[in-house]
Amino acid sequence: MTLLPYGLILRRGGLAMLAITSAFALVRGPLSFALVVRGDDLLYQGNAARSLVMYARALALDESNGTAVDRYAFVSMTSHQGAALRDAIRVASPYLQRHPSDDNVRMDRALCEYRLGDVRRGESDFERVGRDRHDARALVFAGYAALRSGARSRALRWWRAALGVQSGYVPALRALTGR
Repeated sequence: MTLLPYGLILRRGGLAMLAITSAFALVRGPLSFALVVRGDDLLYQGNAARSLVMYARALALDESNGTAVDRYAFVSMTSHQGAALRDAIRVASPYLQRHPSDDNVRMDRALCEYRLGDVRRGESDFERVGRDRHDARALVFAGYAALRSGARSRALRWWRAALGVQSGYVPALRALTGR
């Protein structure tokens, strides 16, 4: 048995590390997506806590996985627990700084902010989604956030804007008539 020279060992080791790093870069996205699918499966089975673990693992692999951020924030929001809502905002906010046009994640964050009582931030996010997507639902939520912060005139403006986007939108009509 012959021993390899030290330089050759280092060179082969370096090539092996380069191959492993390259392979990881290639499979990181699909593996992250697979974890989201597994999280969805767990959620459909009624195991929200385990689904959050899968979504968190997906984000650990690929922090730009918008689907994982969206699912993580949405499932956290449905728990109605303050710590989970704050955690959802903590995950969604840096993602939105890098991907400001992701209205699904912005809507989830707005709902979490609203539930936590941070109605001004929630209103701002609802407004942006409503304007960017021409989404009457988001504008109605912006109106309720404004109303909750004591700005009735702003609330009326958002509800009217919702009707401008979708005339006859029942939630906006109900909000305007106080029903």
